[in-house]
Amino acid sequence: MLTPGQIAHFETFGFLVLRQLFTPDEVAIMSREAGEIFEEDRRDHPLAGTDTQDIVTFLERKPYLSRLVDDDRVYNIGADLLGPDFILHATSGAQRVGDTPWHADMPLENPLRSANVSFYTEPLTRGAGCLRVIPGSHLSSSPDLLAPLRSSNLEPDFQPFGMPPSGLPCHAYQSDPGDVIVFTAKLLHASFGSQVARHMHLVSFMGNPETEAELAAIRALYEISRWGLHPAQSYVDSDRPRVRRMVAKLVELGFETSKT
Repeated sequence: MLTPGQIAHFETFGFLVLRQLFTPDEVAIMSREAGEIFEEDRRDHPLAGTDTQDIVTFLERKPYLSRLVDDDRVYNIGADLLGPDFILHATSGAQRVGDTPWHADMPLENPLRSANVSFYTEPLTRGAGCLRVIPGSHLSSSPDLLAPLRSSNLEPDFQPFGMPPSGLPCHAYQSDPGDVIVFTAKLLHASFGSQVARHMHLVSFMGNPETEAELAAIRALYEISRWGLHPAQSYVDSDRPRVRRMVAKLVELGFETSKT
């Protein structure tokens, strides 16, 4: 379980780093199963150059990975940060090469609460593709001084605040396999400097929508989402009570399931 200090850190800065949550043996299994998923998705077509491979409804595809969402170490993060009735938004995996521009996964005005549990299966440093975050950028302000970073600008001459995006003050999450970073979807994040594919795996949790504004927001998100908020049929029919509970609200809302 998270400590009050860790919860306060997440709420204040928008992220939380948990070192060595998984053992080397567990990471080895994660890496093997994830590699199999990526290969099966590519159907023997190699990942070339700066191609990016993104897969949603990811962890559900393999035996060990599928059990991470209700592993105490992951599940309790959702419960501690979002309350006991939190829901599973999606699981995803990606292979990425090169820079990822500054962006947030959810606009500041969205009333939904979120916690992304993210981990990598190889060591990453500041100059070689580690995740960077801007602490506190998930909090609304007027005016929004960080607005230039929220549009994922890819122009080569983009110089926000008179400097290259990679030079902006930030927290660089230099990680080793087994480490986890938890961050809200409203937090500005980016990655720079990687010349080889880095594997990112993510479990995205949301707070249970209760108000009319939250229900309207999750329905609107569902309408534009091809895979997120589409619970895996294997999770809907799971014999694990925690898994069924995390997707029950999505079924109640009438959201279509994924066949995975």
